[in-house]
Amino acid sequence: MDRLSSLPEPLLLIIISLLSFKEAIRTSVLSTRWRHLWRSTANIEFNEHFFVNVDASREIQRQLFIDFAQQWIANYQEDNIDKFSLTFSHPRNSQVFVENCLKFSLARHVKHMGLDFSEPTWDLSDPGDNPHPVSFDLPSQVYSHHVLESLTLSSCNFVVSEFKNFWFLKHLSLAWVELRAATVKALLVNCGLLDSLNLKQCWNMNSVDVSGQDLKLTSLVVDRCMCSGYQRISIEAPNVKYLRFAGFVPIFDVNTTAGLEEVDLDFDLASTCDEDSGYLLYDLLCEVYPSRALTVCSYTLQAITMGPEPIGMEPPLSVTNLTLKTAMHYNEQKGIKFFLTSCPLLETLTIDIRLGTIFLHEDEAPFHELNPYDVWIENPIVNSCIIRTLREVEMKGFKGTQNEFYLLAYLVLHGRVMQKLTVVTSREISNHGNPAVYRSVAEKFYALRRASQHLQITIF
Repeated sequence: MDRLSSLPEPLLLIIISLLSFKEAIRTSVLSTRWRHLWRSTANIEFNEHFFVNVDASREIQRQLFIDFAQQWIANYQEDNIDKFSLTFSHPRNSQVFVENCLKFSLARHVKHMGLDFSEPTWDLSDPGDNPHPVSFDLPSQVYSHHVLESLTLSSCNFVVSEFKNFWFLKHLSLAWVELRAATVKALLVNCGLLDSLNLKQCWNMNSVDVSGQDLKLTSLVVDRCMCSGYQRISIEAPNVKYLRFAGFVPIFDVNTTAGLEEVDLDFDLASTCDEDSGYLLYDLLCEVYPSRALTVCSYTLQAITMGPEPIGMEPPLSVTNLTLKTAMHYNEQKGIKFFLTSCPLLETLTIDIRLGTIFLHEDEAPFHELNPYDVWIENPIVNSCIIRTLREVEMKGFKGTQNEFYLLAYLVLHGRVMQKLTVVTSREISNHGNPAVYRSVAEKFYALRRASQHLQITIF
């Protein structure tokens, strides 16, 4: 720390500005020299959640937050800031305070702005929980701030035609607002340099149309946005490489110059799992067809084998990085096998264990669960990727269940070119969980016969 403290102050300020606002404040205890340096950070985050506990005297703590922010603004001496964010519910009750915060950031040529006026009690996991009344209208002076490079708005109304004044805007995130298809199209037209577009918990989004040969957009995220009926996502843009979608199963229409490189699909909001779902998912994967990385959820693992090809994709995917978000339930085993078969070029496999809705009843399918011991140990069919290409495997949240153990044992016993297996054991102690037991089960992998002499096994 003494060597770091000897650096010139301008360099220390650059280091502090790379930290989050809370981390920057913590540097004040490092030494006498660091005590006040954090007050000059160019990365400013005013977040009422740092002060307000929903179970405490909220109004008093809210006033403490306002007083802190106002004092900070009054004492700040720097001419420029890089990032400014304000997280503050019920902004109309403190209109002058919010406007003063915005004036402060705009006067210091802020390039990255975030305004979050949503309520902490809103349910992020349920699209049916919106729409909520939008809390604030973006002030007119913001639209004339031409140097903005990124903008995040949550529960904040805006005038889409004014976005043409954001000449350098590259990153836009919108949440908790009404967002119709025409608005999205106008945003893309008005923001010619836009590189990424994130849409979260918006409503009346029956379709998203991302099209235009001149679009610079490379990344699109549509996260739990509400619509009536099937949602349609249409992408006809030359540069889009990354797509993340979370919500109910939509209809995709993708036409990009070189194809999507990375796709993340989360359909855990879906309430039915049947043959129609399987066909829809299969067609969807054929449409998005990621060339490098794919992330799928528990729902996909359960439904995909009820589609037209129960064994694997035809033609196979060219994916080299595969992430499975799974509960490692019996009903997911066939789906796991499906994707190992569908990815003959697979190099990296991540198994992220988490809770998911399991469809157990006969009228909900899948009707054909597999016996994991038979699939992975007793009578394994070894996929080509396991023999030829798979080099790295990581399982997160390992609890030592039979299904988890059998799958990893299969990979260790047959992965001829595997170089690295990382097992991250669960820290969960609720429901009689025992991290020490999880680890003791994981350590049994050390004793397994390894198909690859280069395989290193690490357990955390």
